[in-house]
Amino acid sequence: MAIESLGVGSNLDLTSLLSSLKKSEEAKLAPITTKLASTNAKLSGFGQLQSSLEGFQKAAQKLNGSELYKGFATNVSGSALTATAGSTAAAGSYDIKINSLATAQSLATAGRTDTTSAIGTGSLTVNVGDKSTAIDITDGSLAGIRDAINKADAGVTASIVNDGSGTPYRLVLNSQATGAASTMSFSSDNSDLGALFSGTTETVAASDASLTVNGLAITSASNTIEEAIQGVTLNLVETTAEGASTKLTVSQDTESVKTAVEDFVKAYNALADKITSLTKVSGEGDSVKGASLTGNSTVRSVQSTLRDAMSNAAAGEGMNYLFEAGINFTKDGKLEVGDEKKLDDALANNLDGMKGLFSGDGKTGIAARLDTSITQMLKDNGAVGSAKAGLESSVKSLEARSLRMQDTIETTVERYKKQFQQLDVMMSKLNNTQSYLSQQLEALNGASKD
Repeated sequence: MAIESLGVGSNLDLTSLLSSLKKSEEAKLAPITTKLASTNAKLSGFGQLQSSLEGFQKAAQKLNGSELYKGFATNVSGSALTATAGSTAAAGSYDIKINSLATAQSLATAGRTDTTSAIGTGSLTVNVGDKSTAIDITDGSLAGIRDAINKADAGVTASIVNDGSGTPYRLVLNSQATGAASTMSFSSDNSDLGALFSGTTETVAASDASLTVNGLAITSASNTIEEAIQGVTLNLVETTAEGASTKLTVSQDTESVKTAVEDFVKAYNALADKITSLTKVSGEGDSVKGASLTGNSTVRSVQSTLRDAMSNAAAGEGMNYLFEAGINFTKDGKLEVGDEKKLDDALANNLDGMKGLFSGDGKTGIAARLDTSITQMLKDNGAVGSAKAGLESSVKSLEARSLRMQDTIETTVERYKKQFQQLDVMMSKLNNTQSYLSQQLEALNGASKD
């Protein structure tokens, strides 16, 4: 006799009993689940710590870069030009007058009544400066000629303009290069094509830019002028007014260094805030609760290493301590630019000292030491790297234990269920036997009375 539902054969609440036994078995998972949650929280905490360390390291690397201290900045009065300075520039002031801008030649052909009628086919040679390009014209219409020129990479841009006259369609040809040497000329083996281009009108002449820098006359085929001033690129935008000039000042780019210092302070404070959030203790009495990395020795080691790197003197001549650049630690362990005047004075008068403080020879400065220390921390065998690796291993182990425990629980519960089913069958048989015997006894008692 098969029993489909527990308790039917025995009239016992075996379903509730099995449910209670299952909960009891599943309680064995609780310590593993709790430990897994705690380990994952620690792993997440170290991930956040690593991200903050990398942000601080990036700021330190900026201060450790020697190019930061070689930069120059430009300041231009007016809108006649813009200027950028490279590392080879020299500090100085320049009076610049722009007499004319470099222009590209523009030509226009005689007007045509439409753009589709055939003019002529054949070979067209385009010359721009010392560049010569042969173009095969297969569609001899004005539109076809335009398209062939534009596809040829000849240094010329062609377009069709409607001037509103009786023969409105004109082919306009623009040199892609500025300067007096970049004039255009055209020739063809087809007389009709040759006539089209020989009859062009010059609408813009090719010309060089003309300017003076501190009274020295300069010409340029381009409006972008390099090395007229050492290490400086000028981009001419417009001519200066008659009798007027533009003032260009080139100076050491101390503002970029100051920004890097401020970013360094902000990045360290962001790291300090992150460590505080990962190690804080909240609540009181019995409700005291720690964060994911509260009391963690690796975090304390990281803090100590970074603090030592910033507190100890930089190895080298000149500035050796952060306070010499106006930077100090606050009572809560953060950094601040407590004396901005001292920082500005160091930037203006001792940029080499600032470089020595933060970079040194690329290994001895404070920022250099921090970069090296953080790199070591984050390596697989470093403090943070090894802590993460250990936690990742623990997570895998706990997950495997959890799966094994779940399999054990399922096996145990299934065994209980089978035993209950067997009990049901046995009790059903006993109940049936009891019922049969009761009926027989009642029949015997009835017969004896008769």
